Amino acid sequence: MGARHLDIIDDPARARTALQPIRLRLLDLLEQPQSAPQLAKAMGMPRQRVLYHLRTLEAQRLVEAQEHGAVGRRIDRSYVRTATSYAIAPKTLGGVAVDARTVADAFSSAYLSAVAGRALNDLAALGRAAAARGKRVPTLTLETDVRFATPADQRRFADELTTALTTLAAKYHHPDAPQGRTFRVFACGYPAVPSRQASPNADMETT
Repeated sequence: MGARHLDIIDDPARARTALQPIRLRLLDLLEQPQSAPQLAKAMGMPRQRVLYHLRTLEAQRLVEAQEHGAVGRRIDRSYVRTATSYAIAPKTLGGVAVDARTVADAFSSAYLSAVAGRALNDLAALGRAAAARGKRVPTLTLETDVRFATPADQRRFADELTTALTTLAAKYHHPDAPQGRTFRVFACGYPAVPSRQASPNADMETT
């Protein structure tokens, strides 16, 4: 099985497995295939303990084993993670996960977090369905930075963006199209977090 670019974890058992500190360190080391003895040396741990954690990760489809034949009575195996990167979907938190339906203020960071979390939840389910059919999930992503000179400019930008999005949606939305496909589109904005490498003493703007 070839490694995926991203595995969005939306199962609590898989999330618990991945977030256990030793296993998280193993996943970090397994960008390239390595054997249990190599990993044990890198982590300063007994090989049997490393093998236990590797098998737990393998059972949750977070790593996969590659066999290279027998060495005496032992099967020579290496392990590699099953995705380049991982993300945890909010639904792994069950009933305490943030839900946009419970957030009254649509202009709050809580509402934005809920909408972004819903996208991760949806993409996890869509990704599984697409992979089962050997296809990709059709998506579109637009991203840019805008530095507003004044709060008034920020408000005007938000008004114009709302108008543009509403106009486009009205133009292309065909609810009765028999072969159509509904996309969920959202636009958001939040203060950019400064790059610590570019400006190590910069403070985040929150007002």
